[in-house]
Amino acid sequence: MEIKEITVKDYLTKSNLPTCDYVINPYVGCPHGCLYCYASFMKRFTGHLEPWGTFIDVKHCQSPLKTSKLKGKNLFLSSVTDCYNPYEEQYKITRSILEQLVDVDCYLSISTKSSLILRDLDLLKKCKNLSVSMSINTLDERFKNDMDNASSIADCLETLKTLHQ
Repeated sequence: MEIKEITVKDYLTKSNLPTCDYVINPYVGCPHGCLYCYASFMKRFTGHLEPWGTFIDVKHCQSPLKTSKLKGKNLFLSSVTDCYNPYEEQYKITRSILEQLVDVDCYLSISTKSSLILRDLDLLKKCKNLSVSMSINTLDERFKNDMDNASSIADCLETLKTLHQ
């Protein structure tokens, strides 16, 4: 895995997606390496020549989130990466972002394929308007492993159960 740490001015990006006003992508690239991932198009904007799923840029931002922009808005974590990829365990970028969002009056949506999201259950419980989605493309673990490097199907199902409770 090619890991690079980069500095960004702001985590918030105004979104053109119809379902959200802003997105936060704490990483560039994704080690899940899903063969069907639409976000692989991001390579052409990053200068990466490596195959999708073999690089990740860890975004560091010294400025706090401009949370006043988010009041009443829809915010999506993350549109072109998994904010709970395996490197989040080490870097804790998503956790630091959530710490800034717990008291913000916005509609927060998180999409992941990782059971690591359970690490932040303490923060997720404090979010006012939260929805979490997990994609499970099959119930066949061998097929899943041919398609991506994300959490196991059993882990995803258990994660969904825990989040629901």
